[in-house]
Amino acid sequence: MTVRIAAVGDPGRHQDQQAVDRARALSVGGAADLEWWPVSRADVHGDRLDRFDGVWLTDWPQDPAAEALRAAAHRAHALGMPVVVSATEPAPVFVAQARRRARLREEHERRLAEAAALEAGEREPRTYVHQMRGPRHRWWRPLVALAVATAVFLLSVALVFGALFGLGLVENEDQMTNPVDPWASLSLNLLLAALIPATFLGVWVGFRRSPWRVLSVAGRMRWRWLGWCLLVVTPLWAVYLAVTWVVFDQEVLERPQDWGWLLVITLLTTPLQAAGEEVGFRGGLVQGVGAWVRSPVAALAVTTVLSTAAFVAAHGSADPWIVIELGSLAVAGCWLAWRTGGLEAVIVMHVVNNLLILFTGILFGGIEESYVDGASEGSPLSAGMNLVATALVTAVLLWLARRRGIAPAGWRTPARG
Repeated sequence: MTVRIAAVGDPGRHQDQQAVDRARALSVGGAADLEWWPVSRADVHGDRLDRFDGVWLTDWPQDPAAEALRAAAHRAHALGMPVVVSATEPAPVFVAQARRRARLREEHERRLAEAAALEAGEREPRTYVHQMRGPRHRWWRPLVALAVATAVFLLSVALVFGALFGLGLVENEDQMTNPVDPWASLSLNLLLAALIPATFLGVWVGFRRSPWRVLSVAGRMRWRWLGWCLLVVTPLWAVYLAVTWVVFDQEVLERPQDWGWLLVITLLTTPLQAAGEEVGFRGGLVQGVGAWVRSPVAALAVTTVLSTAAFVAAHGSADPWIVIELGSLAVAGCWLAWRTGGLEAVIVMHVVNNLLILFTGILFGGIEESYVDGASEGSPLSAGMNLVATALVTAVLLWLARRRGIAPAGWRTPARG
């Protein structure tokens, strides 16, 4: 520890020089931690004395020209710094006070340095899976985030169900699972959209980091990039669905009774539903679990498996071909988030897929088969076509991401931010 004492006097006066010399001589032995800094009265102004641990004035100036010195001395005293006026070296009690001040100063400087290092570490660029693995990370933070997110989601479920049943809009549980009922469609979309605020609050409370990091490594939704993804995915996915329509020889059926309301609800809330699933399964879950794994590559592997399994299980179907179709979107989404550093691309893929399938089911009939549940069954052909389409769209998006500067060069190199 070094104790800095400002010796304020007249450098041209022999008496002041001798006083400082005696103080320095006394400090050579048991007081080697003391540093005496001669300071001219004319140099004292504003906060000039704040960087010292004690102020020693060889005399108290009375002339009007020394107003700045007197103000600085009063300021130092008000800040808790010991101030003494003495023609000789200061008394031991003053030195002891200066030492206490130095200990407090060094402790404060140490804390500031630690805080600065911590903040610098928090700003260090990281991959998408490690956005929550900063210097403040602790093993229990993902558990807190999960608990908060689950509580918020369950509260949302209770509010939506309570409102529908309380207002008499829904009379029984069977109506809630009816795909041609507008209220059932609206409630399902709102419940899945609730994953967005639930995930955001969980991340904010659990990790004490910006929840916008769930959207991208830039800490925001990159709308321009999302728009480019929309322009690319929409025509490609429309062609894929048109091919499946022809291959499986699908027929035009009767529209549901409330098809107009179903179109409006689908258009307004299905994008939120799809985005909610991505924020929950490819966002909060991936970043929360990824924070536990030290290696970014290992974190990607672990979270891809977990996210895919959770996403498939949430849809309820154990049919292997349905599992492959759902799993392909999940794997592609994790890889796109790794390479592009955000969820924009997979959100667009999910939204476009859901909108086109539901619009087709509403306008041309067969909306009941548009939803995946425990009774859904696929086929090797449909699964294979889905894999090819998903791989093709993912490859095009990654090519575009490199052209737009979103993804770095190298097919395995992750985006950081």
